Amino acid sequence: MKKSLIAIVLISGILSLNSCKGKTDAATQETTTTPAATTTSETAAPLGEPKSYAVTANPEAVTIGKNKEATIKVINLKAIDLSDPDGKATGVELSYDYEVTNNNKIGGDGFVIDPGKFRLVLDNNNKISHESYDSDGVDAESTKTIVGNKFKLPAGTKPVALNLFFNETTASVKLEMK
Repeated sequence: MKKSLIAIVLISGILSLNSCKGKTDAATQETTTTPAATTTSETAAPLGEPKSYAVTANPEAVTIGKNKEATIKVINLKAIDLSDPDGKATGVELSYDYEVTNNNKIGGDGFVIDPGKFRLVLDNNNKISHESYDSDGVDAESTKTIVGNKFKLPAGTKPVALNLFFNETTASVKLEMK
């Protein structure tokens, strides 16, 4: 009884492997006979992953404030396509971090940069505010990196500039998305 059961299991396994092999060969033949799909970009993302873009800032750092007390450096810029479950483009998520250097001498004032006042300028001249952001206090003569800042761009738009505001002054950083 045990020998016949083992024989049946072995035969079933061999038949399953052969049937899977046949299906794989058929699928391979189908894909080799169909013409290759052309991609519109060399940076096309693998299936299931959103397309990402390289974003650069120019200048990377700006000094801002009535007394030039803050230097803000925009770093780690990233952009990815957003889509609904059907695959329809819904926009782009632009994320970045920034480094803040407090230029006040030791014993001077600390401050907080409020990115809630920053505005992202789009190629259609609209200005949008953050979807989410973070801020923190910076002591005199110190530097702090703030992470987790995101904008959600409407579909079909690109960022042009990031306008920074601090202590009744403004500075603009040009952005380029490739």
